[in-house]
Amino acid sequence: MSRLADSRVDRHRRWFDRGTSALVGAAGVGVLGTILLMLLYLLWEVMPLLQPAAISYSHSEPASGAGLLPAGRGPDPASPALLAELADAGLIAGAAGPSVRLAGGRAVIVATGDGGLVEFGRTSAGPGGPWARFRRLDSGGLPVRWLVAEPQRAVVYALAADGRLQAWHTVAERRLLATRLPRTVGADSVAVAADGASLAVRVGETVHHYRVRNPHPEVSFTSLWAAVWHPDYPAPARVWQSSPAGASDEPKLNLAPLALGTFKAAFYTMLFAAPLGVLAAAYTAYFMARPLRRVVKPGIELMEAVPTVVLGFIAGLWLAPRVEHALAGFLAAPLILVAGIVAAGALWSALPRRWRRRLPPGVRPLLLLPVVVLLPWVSVSASPVIEAACFGGDVSGWLERQLGIAYQQRNALVVGMAMGFAVLPTVYSITEDAIFSVPRSLSDGSLALGATRWQTLTGVVLPTASPGIFSALMIGLGRAIGETMIVLMATGNTPILDVDPFTGLRSLSANIVMEAPESIVGSTHFRVLFLSALLLFAFTFVINTLAELVRQRLRYRYAAG
Repeated sequence: MSRLADSRVDRHRRWFDRGTSALVGAAGVGVLGTILLMLLYLLWEVMPLLQPAAISYSHSEPASGAGLLPAGRGPDPASPALLAELADAGLIAGAAGPSVRLAGGRAVIVATGDGGLVEFGRTSAGPGGPWARFRRLDSGGLPVRWLVAEPQRAVVYALAADGRLQAWHTVAERRLLATRLPRTVGADSVAVAADGASLAVRVGETVHHYRVRNPHPEVSFTSLWAAVWHPDYPAPARVWQSSPAGASDEPKLNLAPLALGTFKAAFYTMLFAAPLGVLAAAYTAYFMARPLRRVVKPGIELMEAVPTVVLGFIAGLWLAPRVEHALAGFLAAPLILVAGIVAAGALWSALPRRWRRRLPPGVRPLLLLPVVVLLPWVSVSASPVIEAACFGGDVSGWLERQLGIAYQQRNALVVGMAMGFAVLPTVYSITEDAIFSVPRSLSDGSLALGATRWQTLTGVVLPTASPGIFSALMIGLGRAIGETMIVLMATGNTPILDVDPFTGLRSLSANIVMEAPESIVGSTHFRVLFLSALLLFAFTFVINTLAELVRQRLRYRYAAG
């Protein structure tokens, strides 16, 4: 009976193990399948951006007295006075060929004698502003007879007398079409529809119509990442402005400010969370008494349960105004805190040894709690004194005068503190587990050879735990890159291209949250937002992959050592 019962137990255990393994495998396959489906869907929405333009013959009809297209736009050349002004300024060398106005007359394309297309534009808003040469489009020596531009997009069609046609998006510097149109030799006039969906060419007494498929001409590597010169801008710039300022303007969809804003927020977050998390974990795992550790570690991990929307709300409405009001005190707080801790340590060392032995080593950090709490409060309270002594009574004015930085209330410094508070528990918990998991025999052997506890920590424990510490930092960085609510509520969401901590930013994730509800399904704006999501996916995938490779290398190195 005993053997029969044991065999039944073993059989049931094998069934349970197989069932558990099958469930775990199915869960893993489900997770991988979900990630793959998400990636495929992102690619499905992004791929139309790469679709090339196409033109095909539609039909012909007799010419009438009306325009070629009822709601279209025909040739709109620049005025002779403007061409003379450009020539006098030395911008046009030689004779100017056909021309067409863009952006409501704030830019103009001129066909030059050497077969190129050159765009000129105003460099300041309002009439009478100076003109500059924006860019040159290499048409390959096309002898342009007609130039016509779409009224709503910066798309220009150049038609030669022999029927060769080229189409360009000037801002993207992208050649959309290079073909020969049938039935257009000796064209007398050209017109394009308001939506860019059709082209009409008049030859003699016949008008030939062509269907144009050109859904996303404004997307190219240049328009998405490079500095581009727009009308009314004094210099080339990387600009994200999805809502055009005027009826004749196009959306500006440069992703560089958003990508930089994402990494800027992540950098200042890790600047706050990485040193605090790693050092706190090292002390908790290696120096702190175990009864106190059992209280401190869960307490810090509970910080991770605070919703990020609450942290963003507090950062945007409470922390940001107080940082602006006491900026000098907040900047001085780390220095004052470090000096106070060093002074407290020196004072502790100066006490008689018999006094120090009365307090167990593991609970001595409790003596620093008043120092850690009071010194930042003292620094912030003394902000007017510090500001008057070091910054002439106006730290914001000093930053603008000396460094050229215009302080903004919601900035990367505030985001770093708020998002660092959110990332800190993750970095701390994983790092503490990695340090605490180092075999006791390694540290005991180091101590037996005469090393101090600090030397053992830095020379034995931390290198052995370095794979786990590196994983903690990379996981924290990945969370900082993908964080949305704190960045959305505490930054001002200004898509600017700088790295200083006193200005705002806009991240890729916050931009998706802000603009996805307003975008038109299938539009270029809509698909560029999906491209932003794909970039976030790529950033986190690359970071996690590199982190895993480095972690495995560190594990092999110290395991072999």
